Amino acid sequence: MRARLFHILAPVVVVALLLFGGWLWLRSYTLHGTTARVPDLSGLSLAEATSMLAARELHAVVIDSIYSNELPKGGVVDQDPDAGVDVKPGRKVYLVLNASQPKMIDMPRLVDLSKRQAISVLDIIGLKVKELQYKPDPCVDCVIAQLYKGGPIAPDARIAQGESITLVLGSGDHGQRVPVPDLAGLTNAEVQMVLNMASLNLGVLVECAGCNTSADSTLARVRRQSPAASSNNRIPLGSTIDIWLTADTAGLRPKEGWNDPTRYTETDTLDEAR
Repeated sequence: MRARLFHILAPVVVVALLLFGGWLWLRSYTLHGTTARVPDLSGLSLAEATSMLAARELHAVVIDSIYSNELPKGGVVDQDPDAGVDVKPGRKVYLVLNASQPKMIDMPRLVDLSKRQAISVLDIIGLKVKELQYKPDPCVDCVIAQLYKGGPIAPDARIAQGESITLVLGSGDHGQRVPVPDLAGLTNAEVQMVLNMASLNLGVLVECAGCNTSADSTLARVRRQSPAASSNNRIPLGSTIDIWLTADTAGLRPKEGWNDPTRYTETDTLDEAR
């Protein structure tokens, strides 16, 4: 009887022990109940980030880099997982760094493109528009020259990403004029976009009221401009508009459709304006 009972129970006990052992191994292997909190690595160098992660049994892996003058060189600008997330020890934390030097790229050929096409090309490859200059030419808003630091820059010339290019555009044979756009409620970045569409330039930033930090300046909006916005107030292509910004943005929002390019394509000539 005992032998028979033993033969019945022995396999059950063995299976139970195997299951229990497997559970213990799995618990140990997956570090059940053990976590490490991902720290905030923003702005840290790769060495600093690696050291901070290693103290938490985490590993740093660089997956990409960008370049920005406004961020610490060589510092972390993005991470995955985000700061504050609890993960298992041994987890990899993927980092994006701000490069110490900008990437060098080939200058594109912009001559004979329209203003809109040229600005789009510059934006795609990471170059900026410094200024729109106008000279008499039958093709209005067509690029007739591309300048860098005051001189011509040839297509395929090497240039650092993030640099600014001056576009020399045709103004027509009779002096084209455009309405003054309404910039009220726009941020500085949005102002630049609208002025590019309107074939105008930013003049003087007269004031940024209440701007104590770079974040304040970035979020500040236009409260005043000169010359004032008016569909009847027309100025020559390439003219400048001065702006006043404020960090107190309550109630300051741009008019609906402010970013519609078709709002800024209307022109006339000096003779028509008279």
